[in-house]
Amino acid sequence: MYISLLFALLLIVCLQGCKRGVATGGELPAPAGVAVAQVAIDTMDLANPFVIYDGAKDIYYMTGDGGYLWRSTDMRVWEGPFDVLRPSQASWVGTGAVVASPEIHKYKGRYYYMATFVQPEVVIDTVAGKPVLRTSCEIFASDSITGPYEQLTAEKPLLAPDYMAVHPTFCEDELNVGYLIYNYAAEQSGNATVQIIRLGRNLDVQVGEPYVMFSASQNVWSSAVAENGEKSYSPMMRAPFMFDTRGGELGILFDTAIDGASAIGVAYTEKGHGLNGPWHIEPQPLLTGNVGGPMLFKDYDGTLVMALHKDSVVGGVKKSVPQFMRMDSQFDKLKVKGHYKF
Repeated sequence: MYISLLFALLLIVCLQGCKRGVATGGELPAPAGVAVAQVAIDTMDLANPFVIYDGAKDIYYMTGDGGYLWRSTDMRVWEGPFDVLRPSQASWVGTGAVVASPEIHKYKGRYYYMATFVQPEVVIDTVAGKPVLRTSCEIFASDSITGPYEQLTAEKPLLAPDYMAVHPTFCEDELNVGYLIYNYAAEQSGNATVQIIRLGRNLDVQVGEPYVMFSASQNVWSSAVAENGEKSYSPMMRAPFMFDTRGGELGILFDTAIDGASAIGVAYTEKGHGLNGPWHIEPQPLLTGNVGGPMLFKDYDGTLVMALHKDSVVGGVKKSVPQFMRMDSQFDKLKVKGHYKF
């Protein structure tokens, strides 16, 4: 009897350990030459982290710069990286493109992976004597959250090829029409703008022309120092992410700079207005301290969490460490409540 009971307890511990380690026999492929590992969140180097929670399996999935996928059951230890993107060789993305600021969104029963892609050998423009590389947003799709994600826009790019678009995100309106929101980059425009464009039924084509929601120059608290020492607004703006407050107001997270250090801000629509705004940037940053790439998700018990990265220099090497903050959106405004407690 005691032996049977001991065996049963050991079996339960083993099964629980397997679940917590998320070791599932390697059904997800690793990048060539890279071993799958388990890494603590505070030792990772991953800019623009994006987290999506699968409640049915009680698993968190995270992606970020580089375009790989990580998974975890507790948000503290992450297993990966896994190779889930399948770029089309017929596309300008092809091989060799750098992947940045990716996101995963569920829409009409499918999962859509959208990201910034940069071709480091292709110059599309020259601004102030500096080359502007081919940089744009593309969308991939899969029936599973774990992929593989096939490129939707293989033959024709989603956006204009001579247009530097970065940091895509996604939203849908009350009629379930999908929209792409992104930044028209300051490196080409001189004044970054958050823009929105309607997408087709399968999210593989743009419909109409982009609409400017707001620009970096509207932000009163951002700042940059010119070579002559004069201060002005920072023309940089990155990482739009749309959310709803408890009161039903629309908001967009973004990051910009204060004297060279990145900070996170938020813009809101006027109550009762839709995606076209008007949009108003809050007069103070939401979070400062070399932080960026913000997005929101809910954990296993519905807690609102903001994922972001914090930049630091360790041993002369820049590192972007993912962090999680507990959030609240009471009184129609997003509030930081403190660091997430695991």
